[in-house]
Formats: sequence, structure tokens, C-alpha cells
Amino acid sequence: MIFSKEKIREIYEVLPKLNCGLCGFSNCGQFARAVAEGRASPFGCRQNPWLGYKISEISEVQAPVPAYSHEYQPASFHRLGINSSARDLKEQVHTLSQSVDNILTRIESLKARK
Repeated sequence: MIFSKEKIREIYEVLPKLNCGLCGFSNCGQFARAVAEGRASPFGCRQNPWLGYKISEISEVQAPVPAYSHEYQPASFHRLGINSSARDLKEQVHTLSQSVDNILTRIESLKARK
């Protein structure tokens, strides 16, 4: 894919410039370049996924509207302390779901007593 420094700069200018790494790149400049080269989704900025529409216009990419903010889990998630496997996460969600169900059941029983 042909990209220009001008496109990279334009994409970079709309980004929040927080260099948080949640997009999977170590800074906003690397993310802007990856989008311009077609290696990253325009909707990859986790700080403001809505920027993806503006970035799509700049990069002239017809990007599909994502169902979620991004289709992959960035490598930087380990810095956030999320090291769980999909199975572990599924078990945690199941446990939390059961807890919520128990709480809702107790609330309903308290309502019935009144």
C-alpha cells in the first residue's frame, strides 16, 4: 500500500496523543503509520474509537463499522495486568454471572416479603 508522510501526519493530528499503548502500538505516531500502511484498523484507538470514522476519511479506507472497538486484543494488555487465557476469562464471567443472579434472587425475595 502506498502511503505518504502527509497522510500519517493527518492521522496523527486527530489522535489524542496520549501514547497509552492500548491500540497495540507504543505511541500514537506508530499507530498512525500502521493505519496509513494498512496494518491497523482505523478504529484501533481505545481512547476514542469514534475517531475511526475521521481516520477512515483521511486514509481513504472504506473501513467497516466494528461491532467492538477493535477485533484483537493488543499486546499491551499484559501491562494492564490482564494475563488470563480465554478459558480463565470465561470462568470468571460465569462466576460473576452466578453472583449477579444470586444478588437478583435475593432482591426479588426481599421485594416479595414486603
